[in-house]
Amino acid sequence: MGHIVITGASSDIGLAITKELSVLDKPMILHCSKNREALKEWEERATIISADFSSNSELDFFISKLGDVEILVNAAASTDTNLIPYITSESLNKTIQINIVAFTKITQAVIPKMCINRRGNIINISSVTAKKVYRGQAIYAGSKAYMEAFTKAIVAEYGKKGVRSNCVAPGSINSGTLKRMGSVTEEQIKQLNAVGKLGSPKDVAKVVRFLCNPDSSYINGTVIETNGGHWMGI
Repeated sequence: MGHIVITGASSDIGLAITKELSVLDKPMILHCSKNREALKEWEERATIISADFSSNSELDFFISKLGDVEILVNAAASTDTNLIPYITSESLNKTIQINIVAFTKITQAVIPKMCINRRGNIINISSVTAKKVYRGQAIYAGSKAYMEAFTKAIVAEYGKKGVRSNCVAPGSINSGTLKRMGSVTEEQIKQLNAVGKLGSPKDVAKVVRFLCNPDSSYINGTVIETNGGHWMGI
């Protein structure tokens, strides 16, 4: 039986995804960087691997433990923000390493086995910022735009071999990423949203679970925006 891998599983959205996908009754590998405590309740039900993806050696160690992956959820991300003139080399390199290099290498590692098995499901957690950018989110938004393009490339190359790949793009979600945004307030985010309220990590996780359902088998190479009508509220 192939297993489920969730990177960034200790984040608010990652935890919600973990809970939703646990009902699929497949072995799970859960990744965290530093906040292993957040995954404590899953220690007896899943394999937990701590790895800092900004380190090449720790990334390689994580990849070596993957094995036969049926469902991969790429939810790990660096969310550093700053105005363009003030982006540091450290922040730039960290974002590229985690959001682009690690994401790419992990995905590369699972595709060959998925092709052999003629089944595989890759779900990438993007962001509304891939299309509409807030001040201070230049490199984060750019990395998510890369993720969305890469998602389509996976399908173009391996869709005929049974590999599916889609993005879920959250926006206006009451999670850690939103809480770290200093350029806009929670009320301003609500005003940008057609429903006038924030979504929850569970709202995102429900979409991820749907993409793991056989009923979604003809959805491939697309971006599902989960944002309550973001940018339509003004």
